[in-house]
Amino acid sequence: MSALARLAVAAGYRVSGTDRDDSATLAALRALGVDAMAGHRAAAIPADCATLVVSTAIAAGNPELAEAARRGIPVVHRADLLAELMSGHRGLAVAGAHGKSTTSAMLRLALGGASACIGATVEGGGGTGAVWGEGPWFVAEADESDRSLLRLRPEGAILLNVDHDHHSTYASLEEVEETFAAFLAQVPERGVVVAGPEPRAQALARASGRPVRIVGDAPDAWCTVGRAPDGAGLLRLADGREVVLRLAVPGAHNVANAACAVALADWCGVDPHAAAGNLAAFTGVGRRFEPRGTAAGVTVIDDYAHHPAEVAATLAAARERYHGRVIAVFQPHLYSRTRALWAELGDALGAADIALVTEIYAAREPHDPGISGRTVADAVPPPAVARFTPALADARDAVLELARPGDLVLTLGAGDVTTLGQELVAALQNQYGNGDSPGGAEPPA
Repeated sequence: MSALARLAVAAGYRVSGTDRDDSATLAALRALGVDAMAGHRAAAIPADCATLVVSTAIAAGNPELAEAARRGIPVVHRADLLAELMSGHRGLAVAGAHGKSTTSAMLRLALGGASACIGATVEGGGGTGAVWGEGPWFVAEADESDRSLLRLRPEGAILLNVDHDHHSTYASLEEVEETFAAFLAQVPERGVVVAGPEPRAQALARASGRPVRIVGDAPDAWCTVGRAPDGAGLLRLADGREVVLRLAVPGAHNVANAACAVALADWCGVDPHAAAGNLAAFTGVGRRFEPRGTAAGVTVIDDYAHHPAEVAATLAAARERYHGRVIAVFQPHLYSRTRALWAELGDALGAADIALVTEIYAAREPHDPGISGRTVADAVPPPAVARFTPALADARDAVLELARPGDLVLTLGAGDVTTLGQELVAALQNQYGNGDSPGGAEPPA
């Protein structure tokens, strides 16, 4: 929502709005001229308000919604405003269960700069994922969680992968596939669909009836994705060209994400070598393998991973770049997701040496006594050592007890676990200073 506010100001709208609490994000919006206030209340809606824009997270009993209804003010979903902001540009959208924010940011950079609305903080976004750039292109992250991606009409689209997530919205994988298929059907016949290496994404792309560019191992692939002898990413295009990708971010999944961005940028008229060269400057987006600091020889990194596929990819990237032990602090997100995926989450965390699992971050969902973070911890297979640490403070104390020089600590999840990384760096520094180091006692079995 803060990203949309920034874009709306850049497009010439007068903007006001509220959030539950004050923050640096609201302060940054106020600096742009947005009347950004803390606390939801009816009086926050200006007398001359033309439209109220809301996200799916806004409850039906919100006082501003009630005031808008009383005054006859139109209420629209945030995706409607996004579609309107895109309408003055040539729209591109990135969809999929995982990797949307990273790939959207990569696409913007591969194009040499474009306007963008991305679901993670990006460089130049003032603490948001919004950039009002030069040129004809507008890159949007397409959100399937509430089916709002169906409000977008992009000329070109990337479908990275298809997976069953957002269990309160989708009862089955088939329902997810139906939504993505409907999204691809909105790409014009003169447009293009880029599909990532995942087979379900490729199948939906081929079935869309639109021109398709397949990334990955397939007979009709636009490019295959591999590694050069020096470890850099290597794209082998169907026309015989080879394009080297030198990325600052780790992981095979990021090489595939970048390949999809290059494929769509090429359709937009950017030479693949130039697009790949642009991506050398990509350092990631907020909360995607984001360094928090190093203290007492322990490196701390924060990541948004909250689905088994994301946890597995993040841990694989960690193994690729770091050679010490990996301590994963995982906060399950949503009762519905944890109930559906606890076994898969536990299995994914088995790639860590030590897995500390907190209680579930409920977010918008009511408490469900039938599922717990302990269930996930109990599902972590050996040889990984798992411990249930219900509160973030419990997880912090466990890290301080167990960590030793050379370890990598990953804080994982979509909730307030993101606050733990910086706290851990400070606590390690405070406990061990510059000369001491963690005792590194082996964790109990």
